[in-house]
Amino acid sequence: MSLDKKAEEALSRLADRAKALSGTYFRSVEYRDMDPTSVLSGRGTELYGGRFASIGTRAVYVSDSDRTASEEVTARKERLGGKAQISLEKYPRIVFAVNVQLERHISFLKKPRDRILEALWKSSLDEDNLGASQVVGAFFHRLGIQGILFPSVVIQGTNLIAFVANCAGGSLQIVNLDELTRKIKEITRVLPK
Repeated sequence: MSLDKKAEEALSRLADRAKALSGTYFRSVEYRDMDPTSVLSGRGTELYGGRFASIGTRAVYVSDSDRTASEEVTARKERLGGKAQISLEKYPRIVFAVNVQLERHISFLKKPRDRILEALWKSSLDEDNLGASQVVGAFFHRLGIQGILFPSVVIQGTNLIAFVANCAGGSLQIVNLDELTRKIKEITRVLPK
């Protein structure tokens, strides 16, 4: 999919209305990826892509709740490796609370009134196809947008993608980082090698 001139103009108008966003969100990661120094690196998205981010784009996904974050991770694993691969009950993970401070984010939470934006919104939230969302995300990324707030397509909840390259230092910070670092060191000492 590519954007025509009218679609680019509609998205540009939306980007012109970008607003600040702050709050605490949640990020669920596998135990093997629980190093606090890399949780917010965007490396996983850079390798595998995702909604609003094509492969090669460093971005971090966070959600409005632990439950939403966990369901999203499960859905992503199923998409990449098949349903039999994973379940919440058998999936060891750790959830980080992340303070978010963005100057420019786009909200894709509600259906837009503009028919061009509505079509882009619908195609970007297609559960089975990430292509349209990746084109829209790349466009916003080029415009310097730091994040896109969007509804989960797998559970009632909200997700945020933050484009790492567009975020200033301190835009994404793990809550209680020092305490978490100590706890994670304790956990890793008792985990089997």
